[in-house]
Amino acid sequence: MENLIPVSYKLLKGMNESVILNIIRKMGPISRADIAKETNLTPPTVTNIVNKLIAENIVMEYKVGESNGGRPPVLIKLNPDFMSIIVIHISTYNLHQYTLDAELKTKKKEKNSIRGLKQEEVLELLTSVLDKAIKESPQNVSGIGIVVRGPVKMKEGISVFAPNIGWRNVPLKSIVEERFGIPTYIINDVRAMALGEFHMGKAKDVENMIFLKVGYGIGSAILINGRIYTGASDGAGEIGHTTIDVAGPQCSCGNYGCFEALASEKALVNLVVKSIKEGMDSIVYQMAEGMLDSVTPEIIYEAAKLNDKLAVNALKTIGRYLGIGIANTINTFNPELILIGGGIVQARELIEDIIIETAKKRTFENSFSSCRIAFAELGDDATLIGAANMVMDEVL
Repeated sequence: MENLIPVSYKLLKGMNESVILNIIRKMGPISRADIAKETNLTPPTVTNIVNKLIAENIVMEYKVGESNGGRPPVLIKLNPDFMSIIVIHISTYNLHQYTLDAELKTKKKEKNSIRGLKQEEVLELLTSVLDKAIKESPQNVSGIGIVVRGPVKMKEGISVFAPNIGWRNVPLKSIVEERFGIPTYIINDVRAMALGEFHMGKAKDVENMIFLKVGYGIGSAILINGRIYTGASDGAGEIGHTTIDVAGPQCSCGNYGCFEALASEKALVNLVVKSIKEGMDSIVYQMAEGMLDSVTPEIIYEAAKLNDKLAVNALKTIGRYLGIGIANTINTFNPELILIGGGIVQARELIEDIIIETAKKRTFENSFSSCRIAFAELGDDATLIGAANMVMDEVL
């Protein structure tokens, strides 16, 4: 068993083994007695399965736990060396590769630039990096997760459109699996971030959550009962393209007044640049050295912290629109948590109050009172955490 990692442990060994293995993965170190309580399996069944997993070097006895009056329990955890997984994250300008052990600790990482590369060259780089990572992995690779920007079909493993690369309907799953014979799973960056927050961040204790990544666009992910809701055709979660103002500015999607067109970092930059061109005074102009094409969200955040009137007012406007969009989302989904991530988190101190105030005014009281509005804190780490857990959920 040391040299053979099953394609799907739940299929090879059975559901009880899979359930116990995942309890150990998510809650370990954990005693056999607590495993029995969590799974509703009988103690003898748990003992037999755990002993088999120990014999196969999949889990290990870690240490003696605290006694509650009787014999101290022996705590069980995953054997970190029983498998490896690989995560590839193709961000705007780079291809990141991570090799992780069974406890999802990063053992190796590598970054390659994709600036200026053609579509097929990025694909060649992907397979080359994977080939190297698989050969150098200290354990057999049990699964591969690939994170891309833009919409994906998760079941089919297709990158529908990756805007930073230009890929359209690229069957990444089948390409990688045919080349390497390793189960491969595809997810977009926003859904990966949402899963990361669910497993280790602000959403750890909730089951129903909407994640909003507010950057140059607005991406979102919907978690219902702890699972990503994908919709009938894998298109669920395009909250950024719901209409906020029918007379609003044109969005990148072609429609007018989308949430994204009014409340994203791009909308913030457009608002500030337009105001400066119309004659409003702002230190943003000096900070950008008179080059309005060089204005960034970060410059605006810094100017607002220096009490620049235009920057502060622009952020208040963005905050109000975020509040309106969030109110619509709360009224629609009645979630436990709205979690805001992305670049806009840098402006939290400047926009949090107005977001909550606006959302409260426009949301049904019952729904608002049962929902928290919070800001993500894991940052880019959430992407890796989410993708790695996606692979482990599928493999184990």
